[in-house]
Amino acid sequence: MLPNRSAFSTDSDPRQQIKQLQQFRWGLVGTSYLAALAAWWLQYPVSSWPLMLLLLALYGCTNLSLPWLPGAPLKPQRVFALAILYDLTLLTLMLALAGGAGNGLIALLLLPVAVSAVLLPGRIALLTAALAVSCYLLLALLLPLNPVDPQTGQLIFDPHAAHRSHQVFIDGATPDQLLPAHFSSHLWQMAWAFTLSAFFIAAFVSAQAQLVRQKSRELMQLQQQQSQQEQMLTVATYAANAAHELATPLQNLTLLTDELNDGPPDPALLQDLQQEVRRCQQIVQQLRHSAQQLRQPQQQAPLHQVAQQALQLWLVSRPEISLSLDEQLDGSQCLVADTLAWSAALFNILDNAADAGLAAQQPRLLVRLSQQHQGFVLHIEDFGPGVPAAQLVELGKRPQPSPDGLGLGQFLANSSIERLGGMVTRKPGPSGGLITQIHFPAGVRP
Repeated sequence: MLPNRSAFSTDSDPRQQIKQLQQFRWGLVGTSYLAALAAWWLQYPVSSWPLMLLLLALYGCTNLSLPWLPGAPLKPQRVFALAILYDLTLLTLMLALAGGAGNGLIALLLLPVAVSAVLLPGRIALLTAALAVSCYLLLALLLPLNPVDPQTGQLIFDPHAAHRSHQVFIDGATPDQLLPAHFSSHLWQMAWAFTLSAFFIAAFVSAQAQLVRQKSRELMQLQQQQSQQEQMLTVATYAANAAHELATPLQNLTLLTDELNDGPPDPALLQDLQQEVRRCQQIVQQLRHSAQQLRQPQQQAPLHQVAQQALQLWLVSRPEISLSLDEQLDGSQCLVADTLAWSAALFNILDNAADAGLAAQQPRLLVRLSQQHQGFVLHIEDFGPGVPAAQLVELGKRPQPSPDGLGLGQFLANSSIERLGGMVTRKPGPSGGLITQIHFPAGVRP
């Protein structure tokens, strides 16, 4: 089985790298098995089939043992180097039994060089290239187990000449004429080409792998910085939401304290004052709770369930508002990772819609929640005075001036929902109010 595009990733988990190398070596092992089967079927010259079968079995066993080598997850480079040494040794021995340098499959010796250039440092890759060239020369000079025609570079083999160890010489040539000193120029050219290819592959691929490692480290640093910035943005969003929610109770506290200063203590005023103080405390506690949850791994939750819970909590805090809810659910799910940001954004939108309705003496909201075909839509309609067309274009895109608050509610809501992968649209309602629609398309996994 050959590796996929992500094979030999230089910065992945060591266990994953070893697994990918093992998959790649299964490709080499399978290729060797198929080549041996084809050689047996076509009666290709092999000096010793029992020894060849033993080497093939050993090749498969070495690949099975890779993940079980001592210290493999801690020191994967040693495993890589050992696997490459296995490949060079076993391939050389099998080629020595099947024609030596005259076997066309000798180009397989370049594959360990390429793997070494990807997984190991540059100097080790060059050393691997030198070892591969040495194996080639060993096959060409010291182990000519099958003679080669010096003119054509073809193996000389007669399966019927068993009395001469399967070797037949052409044109009456003696064995001395076929010694390495008289090796064919064709095979010497192949040897030079193999040497150049091995060192070029080692140098070029190693340089590119080093560049990939460097870019991967830079990308990882950027990802860490982005994660830190997102956490800072989330904390800032929570703080801004808390400041936005504190604006109203603080304003009420100011009015109540002014009234208390103007006259004798009134129990009703003191009760209202305590209620506003408790509300401020709840907002601060919620901010603290949200900040603590950022330290914990966030778990995804269905959008519609988080929206339902947020609507229930919001109604508790705004009992003066009448809310009509219509739900259409088909059992599908659209997940959201940051449930706190989604709830805070929904609270802001509901608060603004409720305040608009109260300003027009229409304390009611119409909400339609739809979760169908993995797409989520939340429709919120208020019955307030509406928003002018010029202001509607800018609503949610930038902070708006507000006499009662900071003017950040809609802007923060839009920012949070868009960061989660959703989209917010607003349009005038048929009754003169405003319709806010939140849409998360199918397949979105924020």
